[in-house]
Amino acid sequence: MIHPKHNAKWASLAVLTLIAYVLSALLLLPPNAAAKGEQISAKQLESMSRLSFTLRDAKQTAYTVYIFAYDEQKSTLTEENGWTNNKKGDKSYSGTYRAALLKKGAAYGTVQAVKLDLNTIILPQTWNFVVKSKEASTPDMLMITDWGTSNMNEVKTYIVRSGELRRVTYVENNGKKMGDSFYAIRDGGIRTLSGARVQFKNYNNVHFVYEFDTFKLNVNKSELRLEDTRNLRSKAWPNSGVGDRAYLKSLKEAALKGALPGRTDIKIGMTLQNAQKKLGKPTSRSNEEWGAFYYYSKFGVGFDSYMHELTNKSRIAVFDLYNEKQNLSPWNVKIWMGKPSSEYYNEVVGGYEMVYQLGNHAIVFNYEEEEDLIDFTSIY
Repeated sequence: MIHPKHNAKWASLAVLTLIAYVLSALLLLPPNAAAKGEQISAKQLESMSRLSFTLRDAKQTAYTVYIFAYDEQKSTLTEENGWTNNKKGDKSYSGTYRAALLKKGAAYGTVQAVKLDLNTIILPQTWNFVVKSKEASTPDMLMITDWGTSNMNEVKTYIVRSGELRRVTYVENNGKKMGDSFYAIRDGGIRTLSGARVQFKNYNNVHFVYEFDTFKLNVNKSELRLEDTRNLRSKAWPNSGVGDRAYLKSLKEAALKGALPGRTDIKIGMTLQNAQKKLGKPTSRSNEEWGAFYYYSKFGVGFDSYMHELTNKSRIAVFDLYNEKQNLSPWNVKIWMGKPSSEYYNEVVGGYEMVYQLGNHAIVFNYEEEEDLIDFTSIY
C-alpha cells in the first residue's frame, strides 16, 4: 500500500512538471507570434517579410502587403525548377506564410485573418504579382499562384477592402460559386480591362485554342463574376470583335425573328425571288438532305424545294451559318443560353445537334464529336 504522503509528493511533482512543460512551450514560441489583428511596426515588418507588394484599394489608398512566416526554413535548390524558372543555387524558403497590411504613412501594420495557402517562396520570383487596375474606382489585385497543370497556374486573388486584405471568390454568370481560385497560363496570362474587369488566358490542348475568360469584380462582395468567354486560335489578347456572350445574344435575337443574323431584311418564309434581289448570285448551289441550298461566303440559305423544283415562289426554310471561326464550344453555349431544348446524336448528318427552341423558330448547333467545337449553326 502506498502511503498518502507519497501520493501527495507525486501529485506535486506532476503539477510542477506540467507547469514546466507549459512554460517551456511558451518560451519556444517565436516572439510576437502572428495573430489576427496584431500590430507590428513598419520597420519590423520590412525586416521580417520575405515578399511585399503595393496594393491600392478602390479609393486608390495605397497599402503594403507584407508576407512572412515565423516558422520559415531556408534551403538551396539543388536543381532547376522549370515551373518557377529558378536555377540551381537559388534560395528557397518554406513555412506557414501570413499577410500583414500597412497603410501608407502608418507606423504599424496589422496581421490579416485571410489565408494565403502559401507555403513555399523561391527567390527571385515572378509568379506572385499585382495586377494594376485600369480606373480609379477599381482596386489592384494581388495574384498568389501555384502549380496547376503543365501549362497553367492556379490563381488566388486578393484585394484590399475596408482596410483589410480579402480573398476574392469566383462565380458563374448566374451567381453560382465556382471556387476561390481560377487558372491562367504562365507569363502574362492575366490582364485588367476597363469596367472593373479582369481577363484570364488559358490554352486548351484538346481543341488547340486559347480560352479567354473575362470576369467583372464586385468590390463589395469580394467577388469576380463571369462576364464573357471567347476561344481563339491566336494567343494575342482579343482587342476586336465580340465574345461568346454578345455573339450568342445576336443569334438568339435573329432566331426569334426568323431572320438571318446581321440581315434583318432576310427572313425565313421569304421567296427565292425576293431573297436573290437582296443577296445577289450565290457562289454555288446544290441539294441537301431537305431541299436546295444557295451558298454564300459566310452562310447558306436553304429552301423548301429541291433544285429541280425551285421556282421564284419557293421559300426560305433554313439558314446555315459558317461560324467555325468563332470557335464556339458546346459548354460556352450552355453558359450563355442555358440548358438546350434537346441534345442528341444525329446519325443522318453524322454528328451531334444541340437545339434551342425559340418561339416559332429554333437554333441548332452542330458538332462532330462529343465536346468538340461547333462546326456550323442552323436557324429554321
